Amino acid sequence: MQIFRPKGSQFGFRAVELDHILPDIVEVGEYRRGANYRTDVQEHQYWTLFCLTEGTLRIGSSGLLEIFLKRGSIGWVPSGLRHWRQYGPEARHHVLWVGLRLKPIEFRHPEWNLSESLNRTRSIHGAIHLEQHFIKVIREAMTADKYQVFGLQLAIDTLALEILRRITVVKQTPTLPVVAVHPAVSKALEVLETRFSENWTLSQLAKEVGLSKSRLAELFNGEAGYSIHKFLTKVRVRHGEMLLTHSDLPIGHIASECGFATIQHFSRVFREMNGQAPIRFRRPQKP
Repeated sequence: MQIFRPKGSQFGFRAVELDHILPDIVEVGEYRRGANYRTDVQEHQYWTLFCLTEGTLRIGSSGLLEIFLKRGSIGWVPSGLRHWRQYGPEARHHVLWVGLRLKPIEFRHPEWNLSESLNRTRSIHGAIHLEQHFIKVIREAMTADKYQVFGLQLAIDTLALEILRRITVVKQTPTLPVVAVHPAVSKALEVLETRFSENWTLSQLAKEVGLSKSRLAELFNGEAGYSIHKFLTKVRVRHGEMLLTHSDLPIGHIASECGFATIQHFSRVFREMNGQAPIRFRRPQKP
């Protein structure tokens, strides 16, 4: 197995020629990029799965809708699709990726309908718990011992299964019914949906979208149907529900991940919205 280790601002690694070890996997790796970096148009004969752990990333293809990834998002590009990647204005970006051939996985698990589920470019937000599965695949790829094939296959199957579970959750979870008309409100909604862990005040959000505080509050209430504070709270609690159901993260960690200063604050707000404490919400989900 060859290891490529570029230096400087593009520091990362790529493990290549993995398909001679296991036909499922072509390459794995990570990239660290600077602000506004854009790749050339690329095309691969395998599915590429991405997990963004820092920064923002847009992936697009001619004639197709772009997808947007933020911290804790995953996304994928199907085999044979010409695409480009544009990193955001943040100073640092960190991406984990896995290049897979789906047919061997589907042969083992035909009931998963993996190709059908991953048949188009797509991103899923609030999937920070999947980072550990990407890391596991990468670690197994870098571990050259007699158990490597079995470790890789198990890690790949687990990653694929958890992505399918997350797709199912997204389909079953209703989104907040908001359709904004004013561009500043649309931008405010995107900011709150993607950067909900930050400590937003009305002044900060108004500056972010370029309106006065009073004008933003008036427009937001009229178009979103919620106050800014209530909308942000709903987004945070919805993310907390997902993490409680589909991760084993400690509740204190979840509170911080969702933007709450203390576990007590998270528990109080969660109880007000769901009628039960986070620990009781999680308990029925566990065997």
